[in-house]
Amino acid sequence: AAGTGRRLAPWGPSAPRPPHRPAFRRRAPLESSIAATMLGVRFGVLALLCAQNSLYTLLRRYSRGVMKERVSSSAVLLAAEMLKFCISSMLAEAPPQAAHGEIDCTPVYPRGSSTDVALWFQKVAYGVRHGWPMVVPAVTYLIMNILSFKAMELVDATVFAMIGQLKILTTAVCSIIVLGRQMSLAQWRAIMLLTLAVSIITFQRSASGAPKAHRHENVFGFVAGVAMCLVEISLSGLIGAYFERYLKDGSFSVWYRNLQLSFWSVLIYGLITLVQAVLGVGEDKEHDAAPTPTPPNLLASILVTRLIGDWTILTVLLVALGGGGGLLVAFAIKFADALMKSMAVAFALVVVVSAEIVFMGATADPVVCMAGLMAILAVQVYSDAPKAQEDAMVASIKKRSGSD
Repeated sequence: AAGTGRRLAPWGPSAPRPPHRPAFRRRAPLESSIAATMLGVRFGVLALLCAQNSLYTLLRRYSRGVMKERVSSSAVLLAAEMLKFCISSMLAEAPPQAAHGEIDCTPVYPRGSSTDVALWFQKVAYGVRHGWPMVVPAVTYLIMNILSFKAMELVDATVFAMIGQLKILTTAVCSIIVLGRQMSLAQWRAIMLLTLAVSIITFQRSASGAPKAHRHENVFGFVAGVAMCLVEISLSGLIGAYFERYLKDGSFSVWYRNLQLSFWSVLIYGLITLVQAVLGVGEDKEHDAAPTPTPPNLLASILVTRLIGDWTILTVLLVALGGGGGLLVAFAIKFADALMKSMAVAFALVVVVSAEIVFMGATADPVVCMAGLMAILAVQVYSDAPKAQEDAMVASIKKRSGSD
């Protein structure tokens, strides 16, 4: 090698190799673009869910408090679930048997043709046949509604609302137990801070906007009401993690999971609404006091007088927001997780209070304003925690490799 004038490589069979240094792979432009797009979709869905919850709460308060509307809540819930079922069934992809050629599902037929109807029935049948796991959340939501109504009869609204804010914590705990998720200390601090902030807002608004709660003479009833509230929020966290597990298992799309859940919900709420209408049990006292109609007019009374007789444009808007909110919840869990969905719903309380101050002339309480800033800070800390943890880990690896 010396005679030829060619130099050997700095390392060879007898020369030691330089120490290995870990290489930091940079993301490809396409990979970074996809990650940025998914991040934008995630926060976009969460922002829409927060806005939907805020608008739904404001319109519901306006409907009940200002307009004094007394429409059946079960009928509104039933209509919202039916709307969600219709949207999901239309937008769900073709089932496997249609894709394998049992039915031509190419969109070349006019709308309303027999082939479109057959495809729709195939999608519904396929989704319902494999949708038994969605019976669990449908029944659980019914149990949660029953517990909520019974608990509000035993405890005052302030206690009920304060305990309800603990859903964020129960969702976090259930996500760890059911899904095996791990969270950093910064994320736990953000969760605790957000829970504290919305609890302060709830307590302060309840204390300033309503007369002081009476002392609970029936201690057993009060304890039972608090226990019902705790069971309700525990079920909320558990079913959120359960729904996330099935949404992300890859067996069905979000549309099919919504189709399955809304199908069972329509059956449950439809039965409850029908029983309430037949027995004359409802929220409108004038309808409750009305005499029982004769059998020939029974169906017309159920469909018109008791269910949709008092509906207004505002009621229809509430139905649309309720159905759209159900779809947004599923997409929020799909693209984010159940915990971030709960945080978006909790943050909607801050938006509602701000809107009441700006548009409805509510008093701007300094305590509420500071708690709102705490909630904003908590959401920001939680969203930045994974990136901060990743940056700290990369910096630590670089420091160790540099010292080697």
